[in-house]
Amino acid sequence: MERFFLFPLKIFIIQNLVEVEMRQMFLHMNQIDWDELWKRAILDASWMRWRRDPVEFWNRRSEWYNKAVKGRVERTQGIIAKLDLDPECMVLDIGSGPGTFTIPIAKIVKHATAIDISKGMLTCLRENAEKEGVRNIACINKKWEDVELGNDIEEHDIVIASYSLFAMLDIKEALLKMDRVARKTVYLLTSAGEQTSNYNKLWPKLYGEEYVPGPDYIYIVNVLYQIGICANVEILEYEYKQHFSSLDEAVEYWMNNFDEVPPGAEEIIREYIAELLIEEEDAFWSKQKTKTALIWWHKEKESEGQEDAVKNI
Repeated sequence: MERFFLFPLKIFIIQNLVEVEMRQMFLHMNQIDWDELWKRAILDASWMRWRRDPVEFWNRRSEWYNKAVKGRVERTQGIIAKLDLDPECMVLDIGSGPGTFTIPIAKIVKHATAIDISKGMLTCLRENAEKEGVRNIACINKKWEDVELGNDIEEHDIVIASYSLFAMLDIKEALLKMDRVARKTVYLLTSAGEQTSNYNKLWPKLYGEEYVPGPDYIYIVNVLYQIGICANVEILEYEYKQHFSSLDEAVEYWMNNFDEVPPGAEEIIREYIAELLIEEEDAFWSKQKTKTALIWWHKEKESEGQEDAVKNI
């Protein structure tokens, strides 16, 4: 009889120990300053330590980047299909680049505003929009941190920031500002987990050191949690082809992916890319894979009774 009594007692003790450990774990998580960890991870990232001026870098890369993203239409459309857009809404795209998301979104909604630090990127955006007959886009050439709410921009229904968070050191304040300007929903796109890109593989060949990536999505989720926002997350995996007219064009493209390149960089890149590219009908292409985190949350005043803003494709 005593054995039968001790058995449930042991289970009770174990359950209580687990609960205590879980509470301590969550308490420890709340004591971590994720905003500061983000800042440290950005400053320690390889690309940040070797990059002199982000504005000059993106201005120089704007035309190459504009060409590269045009080969990712299927990926872009797949993500846009997950956003809760309607013909009457206003959308703010932070870090718009050449209009990768801004232009196709503007075709769906009433108005879109594009913010980017690079004049070169916004020039590409305007040219792309003109070619496609899209005229409901306003452009602002500023860092998100320098944008004044109520002065530079008004509230928008939807806010989107795609792979532009890495430019923001004070991530907590940047996210709070996005939350303030959004009437309905905020969508963020950033890297998820370890990336096995050609950029990462080329880095040690060029600089003789291990590549240190920047922070990924989990930092963002935790910063949001600590400011009272319980965000949704979906991990998206995409595969696409990157096309080049020649090996020389591919080498030039990759040379422009790096800021300060060491002597002999062109030869190193050429050798690496030559083994990577597949030749087909007088052109070249390489297969790329990405793993992206789509993070989103609804504003509380809009979320009651509202359907999930990320739709199944």
